[in-house]
Amino acid sequence: MDFEPRYTPEQEAFRREVNAWLKAHVPGGIEHPADPADLTWDQYQLRRDLGRKLGDKGWLWPTAPVEYGGGGLDVDSAVVIEEEIDSFGLTLPPYYDSGGRLGGNSILVWGSEEQKQAFLPPIFTGRVRTWQLLSEPEAGSDLANVKTQAIRDGDHYVGLFF
Repeated sequence: MDFEPRYTPEQEAFRREVNAWLKAHVPGGIEHPADPADLTWDQYQLRRDLGRKLGDKGWLWPTAPVEYGGGGLDVDSAVVIEEEIDSFGLTLPPYYDSGGRLGGNSILVWGSEEQKQAFLPPIFTGRVRTWQLLSEPEAGSDLANVKTQAIRDGDHYVGLFF
């Protein structure tokens, strides 16, 4: 079986554009430790800086809507970006930096327009990092089945745990 990607002429042109951009912007000296926990602060910052540059191009979250700082690209173009970044031994920054894109996508799907305008541009351009971490005995990490509630009681909230 042949697993090499086959690109249309348009995708191949885009691949060349992405590759040229990466050659110009991936900083020298990036190390590739087997365990991401072994990244030094300086190595981590090199990746963060690259993530911000990708965000400025709309390539950090390539399929996210342009109006929120994403690239507005189709899935095929996103795959081209991923393949080219992988050819440099890197991963697209949200995977090592912000919980596999869960935070931004949750806001995109369930957030109000006000929340989307406030939170998505800094996420999609790599200016802030997000995490989405939750677990309950009956729901695991399935946020749609979480039973815990926070109920306003005057100036604060009371947590109800089930």
